Amino acid sequence: MLVSEEFQMPAKKIVRWHVLVFTVFLIVFFTAATTWAALLRHEILGVGYLPRWVVSFFVFLIGLNSLVKRIFPCLSLSGTELAFVFAVLSVIASIPHEIGIHFYLNLVGLVYYSSPQSQWFGLFTNYLPEYLVPSTNFRDPAILWAFEGMPEGGKLPLKDWLLPLSVWTPYIFGIYMALMFLCLIFTRRWEEHERLLYPLTQVPMELFGSLREEPKHSIFRFFLFWLGLIVASIPYSLRGLHLYFPFIPDPQPQRNSGILFPSGPLTAFNNIDLHLYPEMVGIAYLLPNEVGLSLWLFPFIRRAEIALRSAMGIDIYHAEFINFQSVAAYLVMAFSLVWLARRYLKEIVTTAMNWLVRLPNQQNKSRLMLTEAKALVGLILTLFSLLIWARLAAGVSLSWATMLLFFLLFTGLVVARVVAEAGVYIFAPPFRGYQVIFDVFGKDRIGARNILLLSAMGWIQLRSTGTMVTGYLSNSLHLLSASGIEKGKGAFWLSVGILLTILTCHIVFPTVIYTYGVPKLSWWAQNSALNTANFVGQYITTSKPLNLHHWCGLIIGALTCWVLIKLRLNFIGSPLHPIGFVTWYGWPLDRYWLSVLLGWALKALILRYGGFSAFQRFKPFGYGMTVGGTMTLTVWILLRLLFPTSQSIIID
Repeated sequence: MLVSEEFQMPAKKIVRWHVLVFTVFLIVFFTAATTWAALLRHEILGVGYLPRWVVSFFVFLIGLNSLVKRIFPCLSLSGTELAFVFAVLSVIASIPHEIGIHFYLNLVGLVYYSSPQSQWFGLFTNYLPEYLVPSTNFRDPAILWAFEGMPEGGKLPLKDWLLPLSVWTPYIFGIYMALMFLCLIFTRRWEEHERLLYPLTQVPMELFGSLREEPKHSIFRFFLFWLGLIVASIPYSLRGLHLYFPFIPDPQPQRNSGILFPSGPLTAFNNIDLHLYPEMVGIAYLLPNEVGLSLWLFPFIRRAEIALRSAMGIDIYHAEFINFQSVAAYLVMAFSLVWLARRYLKEIVTTAMNWLVRLPNQQNKSRLMLTEAKALVGLILTLFSLLIWARLAAGVSLSWATMLLFFLLFTGLVVARVVAEAGVYIFAPPFRGYQVIFDVFGKDRIGARNILLLSAMGWIQLRSTGTMVTGYLSNSLHLLSASGIEKGKGAFWLSVGILLTILTCHIVFPTVIYTYGVPKLSWWAQNSALNTANFVGQYITTSKPLNLHHWCGLIIGALTCWVLIKLRLNFIGSPLHPIGFVTWYGWPLDRYWLSVLLGWALKALILRYGGFSAFQRFKPFGYGMTVGGTMTLTVWILLRLLFPTSQSIIID
């Protein structure tokens, strides 16, 4: 029996104060470091629902902790405290990338690209409240120096950011808290009622298990773990060595099929990504068969659908047709998650009402759900506060702001479910909530001011195309609960970590931007503000009415997702999982499908010829692949930060 199967500690474990101080130091240090790496080199160390630097640092910390335990036992971290540190660092890992690359650059970019040299001259500043941006004058140092560099002897114009960041911070933190409360509400049901696997938490649980008193249970004592780690390190290591020593062959872990069919409907199968991510191969091995099958099969079904449309003579609107199917699938999936949990949610509502009016709970189950009841009240109050902010601070119409927050909740819920059940290493919706609103209702109904400010409000999590925080939150809450930390207390400390990360970003990001200037930043950071200005400008000036392709996409997507859910509920042996359809469109699964296929095929072969016992014995190999791929990639990224090369190890 492996460690994760025994890793259930009693409740109410204690995290000592020196561990809290240590965690605070790590939050500030790694936020600053990942900020610099993302802005200067576009090396995303915090990406992934098993963040690269967190896993790598954690393996080092476990080794260091073993040494400290022998020398200074009172300072060593317990398994619960290690889980606490891992959970907090995992939640904050992506925040510098998600809000940093977009939020700060876009705030100054809307003003800079309203200058006479831009095609959007004067378009944005007319609708921007002065207190939401450092300046509304593109000639002011707070704007001009960011894009054209500081003059010699110039002083960082950080004071110009005090007012806008003071106004924006409650909104930013409120968005994260709304998603925190959402995950708190559903986590218990997914853990206790549906018994979801949470595949990505199995890896850290195995690592924590290495501290148990019985050394024979340590994952580091399994030969297959080390074999998986070595196998996973080979492609990234060869790629890194090739960048420094070109005579070493390049394995090209990120390949493309190229042009397979020069013409005809089958051109839909051209340019398939053939990327190898050893860490995702390891994770895919841990997934249920129907989940792994669906994750790699549905992207092919999507291409087959495009080929069928082409064969029917339809050669336009393929992307819009597929995208609106995904929008409908998200809506149906979110509704089904709420509907299937209706009795559970009713119990939470009852508990919340009893708590608010201070009536004693009569049922043990109700007392156990007090944390979820408080989360429900917190979610309602937070959403109400966000709407007040949208109306009073941003001046956005309440109806559009409500719709924007609705998109936040239902996409966040679906992403949390995908990560908890399918363990996708990187995943996010293929659409942006505010973009769907603009497409459906058009600029004439919404208005230019609402379009501009809804876009700005959407830079926090709602525009996420890389990672969404609900995946991190659901994993971390589950990990803390399994480690003996009560969910409410765990959520509190995760919230503290998020707030501290946001405040650190407020200092570090403007400092780096003005110190180097946008032209010297990474290729992504250089284009971020310009791309945003073009996006907003086009929606303000151009009408894009929905056509038959969009409406057909919505209807087909809703029906397909509903049928898959019904089959899943009514036929236990159904080979297709609705999560495969929900995730079928977007760059994450396009990149990861080959790795998922390899992990699924490896598991299928082992089950076919060795049975379930062989699958259990080979689990350490999957853990080793995940840890080895993540750690090796992190090491090479750090080396490249110190000794730059002309190309990246991989393209994120």
